[in-house]
Amino acid sequence: MKKHLAAVASAFAFSLVPMFAYAAPVVDPAAIEASRQLMEVMKYRELVIMSLQQAEKQLPAQMKSVMTGMVENDTTMSAEQKKAALAKVDASTPAIAKQAHALYADPSLVDDIVSETLPLYARTYTVDELKQMVVLYRSPLGQKMLATMPQLLAECAEISNRVMMPRIQKTMSQLVLTLSSN
Repeated sequence: MKKHLAAVASAFAFSLVPMFAYAAPVVDPAAIEASRQLMEVMKYRELVIMSLQQAEKQLPAQMKSVMTGMVENDTTMSAEQKKAALAKVDASTPAIAKQAHALYADPSLVDDIVSETLPLYARTYTVDELKQMVVLYRSPLGQKMLATMPQLLAECAEISNRVMMPRIQKTMSQLVLTLSSN
C-alpha cells in the first residue's frame, strides 16, 4: 500500500515540475495595474478563498476514494490484506483532512495565487479590455455575475469531480495492476 501511495505521490510531484520551471515573460506594468483593479472588482481573492475551502472539503474524500480503489483492485492482496489496508485507509482520513487544512489554510497560498494570476490577465487582455471588464463587473449584470459565480463554480467543480473520479480510479487501478505485475 505504501509503495502505491509513494508512486502516486511521486507521479503527482513530477507532473508539477513543468509548472514551476516556467519563466513568465515581462508584462506591461499598466496591464498589471489594470488586472489588479479587475481582480478587486471581481472580488477574485474571495473567489480563490472559497475555491480553496471547497477543495479542502473535497480532498480527504477524494484521496480516500482513490486509495480505496487502489486497494480493492490490487490483485496481489488477499481479502484479509485488503480488509487491513482498507482499515488503514479509513484510519488515515483524519490525518489527510488535517494535512489538507494545513495546505489550504496557508495565508500565503491565496497571495501567491493572486500574484501569479495578475500577469496571466495582463498578458491575455489589453489595458483597454481590462478597463472594460472593470466597467462590466461594476454594472448590475456584472454584479449578478459575481454574486452567482461562487455557486456556479462549486457546481462545476462537483460536475468535474463526478465525471473525473471514475476515470481517475480506473487509471489508478490500471497503474496498480501494472505495478503489481512487475
